[in-house]
Amino acid sequence: MSMEELKTRTTDYLASVGIEVPSHLPTIEEMDEVTPRSAQDVAGRLSALAYVIGLGFGAKGSDLSEQIQKYDLVPFVSEREKSLLSEEVIDDQEKVDMSWQAECAQALAWCIGLVELDHFQHCDDDLAQKIPFTTDPSGFIRSAKLRPIAEIQEQSDLLYRMHWYARTADLPGEIAI
Repeated sequence: MSMEELKTRTTDYLASVGIEVPSHLPTIEEMDEVTPRSAQDVAGRLSALAYVIGLGFGAKGSDLSEQIQKYDLVPFVSEREKSLLSEEVIDDQEKVDMSWQAECAQALAWCIGLVELDHFQHCDDDLAQKIPFTTDPSGFIRSAKLRPIAEIQEQSDLLYRMHWYARTADLPGEIAI
């Protein structure tokens, strides 16, 4: 399926559930324009993110960092996250930002088949229980299997257009469904 066909299919679906997005939004990248991550990279990032998210819920960065190092997850932590993990105290906005990473974790967990996505619900309540936390994640990472890239691409297009809608609905004078 071409990206233009995918865009049309996504736009039609969104319209069917009452979400109107403009036709002028561009298509997402073609497959030959992206370099997908391996299932092991996705599972590694998800495992590291499980610790990083703890910053949003008041966990001490030094404790989280210790676990990340213990389980060799440092390569899956961004420079910004490393910086936050090393701080004694992070501000309220940074805590909120880190707690929002649960949405990223949900998407990554979907990519490796741990969960399903419901775009009209919050993240799974039991998501954290599906990710190795405080145990060695190496088996989890090694055995991870990625969903077909075409399926991930379809979700990417859908989420891109839904994100546009959600951001636009936040503008003064706009109302979301």
